[in-house]
Amino acid sequence: MNAPQLDIEPLGVAKRDGDGWRTTWRVANAEPEAVRIVGAVAPHSQFRGEISVDRELRGKASTQVSLVVRIEGNAGGEIENAFVILLIEQGADRWRVLARLRVPLDQDARPRPRVEAITTQRVGFSGEL
Repeated sequence: MNAPQLDIEPLGVAKRDGDGWRTTWRVANAEPEAVRIVGAVAPHSQFRGEISVDRELRGKASTQVSLVVRIEGNAGGEIENAFVILLIEQGADRWRVLARLRVPLDQDARPRPRVEAITTQRVGFSGEL
C-alpha cells in the first residue's frame, strides 16, 4: 500500500486556551482511499502539545484538527524546526505524517505557524513499534 498523501496547513489565528494556544489545522487527503487520524503531537520543546483523535478522513476530502500547544519563546521571536505529526491508520498500516514548521511569535507571543515541508513515514520502518 502506498503512503497516504496528506496536506497539512494552519487555519486562522491561534487562540488562548488555558496555559496554551489552540491551533487549528486543515488536513486534506489527496488520495481516493480513506484514512483514520488517530493522534496529533507537536514534540518540540518550545512548541509542544498532544491529542488523541479518532476521525475518518475520506478520500479527496479534508477535515480540521485542533491542537493546544504550549509555547516557550519571546514575543517577536521565532521557533525553528518545530513539527506537527499526525498518526494515521490506513487499513492495517500505520503512518506518521510530519509537517515541519517555522513558528514566528507575534507581539503577544501568539504562534503563527508556517508549514515548510511535509514527509510521511511508515510506523515501524526502522524496527520500532
